[in-house]
Amino acid sequence: MTSNGKQQKTALITGGSRGIGKAITLEFAKSGIHVMINYYGDDKEAADVKRQAESYGVRAEVFHADVSDSAQVKEMFAAIDEQFGRLDILVNNAGIAQAVKITEMTDEHWDRMLKIHLYGAFYTSREAATRMLAQKEGKIINVTSDLANQGGAELAHYSAAKGGITSMTKSLAKELAPYVLVNAVAPGGTFSDIRSSLEEGEHKHDSRNLLGRLAFPQEIARSVMFLASDDANIYTGQVLGANGGSVMNG
Repeated sequence: MTSNGKQQKTALITGGSRGIGKAITLEFAKSGIHVMINYYGDDKEAADVKRQAESYGVRAEVFHADVSDSAQVKEMFAAIDEQFGRLDILVNNAGIAQAVKITEMTDEHWDRMLKIHLYGAFYTSREAATRMLAQKEGKIINVTSDLANQGGAELAHYSAAKGGITSMTKSLAKELAPYVLVNAVAPGGTFSDIRSSLEEGEHKHDSRNLLGRLAFPQEIARSVMFLASDDANIYTGQVLGANGGSVMNG
């Protein structure tokens, strides 16, 4: 419970130990939200984010799981049930990126990209929805991309996966209303691990958007935090374009 008597919320952030996911984790922790930090990479990195989150006075736990494996996702949600007792917010952020020409793209390239992004979001959303419908309250926030709308050369698999997440966001919003609110944030170019995997080094400029610069992970995290807050209780089925104008919605 918080000092005003309200139930303290718990969030699961997939891919929560680095890049945009880390920024989201810490933004939630600053706001007094307990966090389960899903990660698939470095144990020390995850432990460091856990310590940083706990410094804000919330409970933070880490869980190593590949979200593209439904069995591992089920184990992670069982851990949430045991350690926190409930889940109020799911952030589907886990992802990878790689630039591959379509003529060189293998079945494995395509399958791995869709499994992590699209299947992963499906597996976690299925588990979260079961719990949130039972408690008649919850929020699911998906991290998609401006490439879901405009595509990207040598990124057919990534763009398709993100496009699928955007469509799933709208479908789940209709299916789970009025109890579970489902929205998405669609970043443009952002200083992150994914960005550096697509390019040589980090560039300060992004010619795709009107501001001519990359976003910082903290800027994306604040959009996610808004959707997770009570201020966004009228939002569902929406995609916030945190992209500097590269895609204009509405």
